[in-house]
Amino acid sequence: MADSEQLKSLCSMIGAAERIVVFTGAGISTESGIPDFRGPQGVWKSKPPIDFRDFVASEEVRRNSWEQRFSDVYKLTGAEPNAGHNAITKLVNDGKVTHVITQNVDGLHQASGTPDELVIELHGNTNYSKCLDCEKRFENEDIKKEFLENATIPYCDSCGGL
Repeated sequence: MADSEQLKSLCSMIGAAERIVVFTGAGISTESGIPDFRGPQGVWKSKPPIDFRDFVASEEVRRNSWEQRFSDVYKLTGAEPNAGHNAITKLVNDGKVTHVITQNVDGLHQASGTPDELVIELHGNTNYSKCLDCEKRFENEDIKKEFLENATIPYCDSCGGL
């Protein structure tokens, strides 16, 4: 089937659908200048991911994790939603898309106008962190400021959790 035929078919399916769940990955955000993590030039080639079990078990690993998170390697600031994000938001606003499931951590779906409660972020979000015990939400800019000024590993101010 030719590309134009596939596009017509997709448009027809979207038009006929009552509920759509959109699943996105790195490809939607690379157009916005976000590097992918696994590709040939991916972030994880120079900085391998930290295993969750190691993060929970070791203060040293947690310190390394926060250092990585706040380094330029993971810098996502300045990225703007692109046509793909905006098209999904239009489908949300038109009542077609009920949820967006994403592997991305960049928050660009929300920045394009998709409500936070409709976005399921499988790998979290670089804009905030949640306590692993009580799920209190913390803005990463606040954590970053404290971490860089005092080298303080963050703990939850409500329950003392990670």
